[in-house]
Amino acid sequence: MPISNTGYGIVPKYAEIDVASAGDNTIVAAVTGKKIRVLQYSLVCGNAVTVQWKSSGGSTLSGDMSFAANGGISSAFSPAGLFETAAGEALVLNLSAGNPVSGHLVYTEK
Repeated sequence: MPISNTGYGIVPKYAEIDVASAGDNTIVAAVTGKKIRVLQYSLVCGNAVTVQWKSSGGSTLSGDMSFAANGGISSAFSPAGLFETAAGEALVLNLSAGNPVSGHLVYTEK
């Protein structure tokens, strides 16, 4: 169902986060010609780890976020978006170490 934001509708999509490999982990695959705009996300880290959101081309979308074991974050929902990838690039979650990170996100393709 579209969400109206000052007169235009956005169609939210949802993705599960379930990764455990050090380095870049694709959360949402690239869509040709589209940006992935994140509207909300939640993360829980099984062990101490530093994470960072990135566009698959290498651009960083967030700063480093360090978590203790069983730490996490849940962002507020923003219909305008929290951050977005470059057009045609995947949304990546980079982990500093091979530790389990799970959660979910709400996004749209722009």
